[in-house]
Amino acid sequence: LEALAVLAAEGIAFEMVLAGDGPMRGVVERRIRELGLGTAVRITGWVSNDVIRQELLAARVLLLPSFAEGLPVALMEALALGRPAITTYVAGIPELVENRVNGWLIPAGSVTALVGAIREALATPIQELTRMGQAGAAAVAARHDAFREAGLLLNIFRKSAGSANSENSERQSVVSNM
Repeated sequence: LEALAVLAAEGIAFEMVLAGDGPMRGVVERRIRELGLGTAVRITGWVSNDVIRQELLAARVLLLPSFAEGLPVALMEALALGRPAITTYVAGIPELVENRVNGWLIPAGSVTALVGAIREALATPIQELTRMGQAGAAAVAARHDAFREAGLLLNIFRKSAGSANSENSERQSVVSNM
């Protein structure tokens, strides 16, 4: 929210949609009021997956300035829908987001870097954002395709089962040789 306040003070027009709900909502709403962002930030509350999808498709970018994540589903969903992301160099995120190729990577906690990335995303022509979105969708498809992942999992199970069978065979042969 602090980054958005900087942009608003510079006179940059934007709308931020915070999708979802949780125990911090009151704190977030209060901070939005304190920073004078009431007309620029909209909180949806709990919404269905279809509404999340519609919000992502209507957005220029996904903003996910996380301090701690594994590999966020929200990020994979946005990229799969062709939306570039502004996110952080945290955990598995850099596996999917390549800076200025399919999004922007910034250090976690850097308001200055976040302001710069948002400013750049807002100034980026739609054609370039579309190209970045296509690159993001390709990255998700290449690394997280459901059929590919299922095949990898099946191979693990087969190896595991084969390993267990060979251990049982060895035990049986030892027992039968006694």
